[in-house]
Amino acid sequence: MKKMLPRISVVIPTYNSWETLKNCLESIYKQTLQPNEVIIVDNGSTDGTYQKISAYAKAMADKQNSKFKILKNKKNLGVTGGRNRGIKEADKNSDYIFFFDHDMVADKNMLQELVNVAQIKKEIGIVTPKIYYWWAKNVIWAAGTDVNLLTGQTIFYGGKDMGQYDEVREVAIAPAAILVKNEVVETIKRFDPIYFATYEDTDFCFRAKDRGFITYYAPHAIAYHNIPYDEKYATQRLLERTYWIGRNRVIFMKRYGKNFPLFLLFIPIFFSYYAYLSIKHAKTKPILEFTRGTIEGLFIS
Repeated sequence: MKKMLPRISVVIPTYNSWETLKNCLESIYKQTLQPNEVIIVDNGSTDGTYQKISAYAKAMADKQNSKFKILKNKKNLGVTGGRNRGIKEADKNSDYIFFFDHDMVADKNMLQELVNVAQIKKEIGIVTPKIYYWWAKNVIWAAGTDVNLLTGQTIFYGGKDMGQYDEVREVAIAPAAILVKNEVVETIKRFDPIYFATYEDTDFCFRAKDRGFITYYAPHAIAYHNIPYDEKYATQRLLERTYWIGRNRVIFMKRYGKNFPLFLLFIPIFFSYYAYLSIKHAKTKPILEFTRGTIEGLFIS
């Protein structure tokens, strides 16, 4: 009897990002294990991204029998809003939902390798690939991530690939590329919209673990983060997110931190770090946004 292939719904939220999204989509359509549907959720793009997605979908439909859904939110609902809209519209018979950021590119065997690890044991609910930088393909952006539950510091397993992350293993967090078993989605329902962006995947993985589903890393599943391998760009990207980082770190640590009063003692250290970066790059807004986000996080349950 022929073994049934797993059914996979791919969900990709996007906002004003056609240049990276096109490469992302093309990599999904080259997968050796083809998804049964690809769902693009446009978060109210204003630069013509939605129209370009529509034209691309029509061209792909003419080339192959692919189930392609394009959804448009009236406004930007963030990563969480985009993914949750995808969950709502996904085929309920899918075995997996794969959440993929629009600035990611997949190796052709990525989905198959992710599924291989997901099938090792039933407790595995989430699987993430080895993610390299697109512009430095020997440097790992993330081989899963973790978070220090005392300080709130995010821990990236990365760096030049020397074979140090070649083992299948449990990790705390699946960033940017997240294969999720349908049972997990049925159990925890959605990403918490309170986060909007940053820490949403962290919270999702921790909620899943609380319900008995663990997160694993698949070293032979390869993806690439299509961002420059450049310290100046990385710093700029960080400074653009200080509001959400400050706010969402506090919210997450209130929920999962081992000692929240102790964590509060580390906030001045984070403040000093972002203040240093802001001064170094002649910007005042990031540190003000970090302060605003941190204060707001303290008053959100």
